[in-house]
Order: sequence, then structure tokens, then C-alpha cells
Amino acid sequence: MNLTSPHTPDKMQYEDTCLFQILENGICDMEAGRELPLADAFQKVAELREHRKHARL
Repeated sequence: MNLTSPHTPDKMQYEDTCLFQILENGICDMEAGRELPLADAFQKVAELREHRKHARL
């Protein structure tokens, strides 16, 4: 399955494919009932942002 145009550079195609794979995994998790309650989800997002911020330093 081609997710991008044939003129897209390889890096962009990899990023597009990766994004679609992440979205697909999220949909599968929701269907399986593995989603977090809203408050826990926002807490996890905040933790991931902190880790990412410190990784850039």
C-alpha cells in the first residue's frame, strides 16, 4: 500500500508510514479497550513531553 506520492522523498515517506502505523496502533488499542481514562492520558502526555524536552537539552 502506497501512502504517499511517488515523488515524495524517502524520509518523508518513512515519516508518513510511521505516522499511519502509530494511528493504526492507537485505533487497535481503543478497539481492544486499552485506552486510558482522560486524566491519566493527559498525565502521560505531560510526562512524555517532559522526557522529550529533557532529551533535547
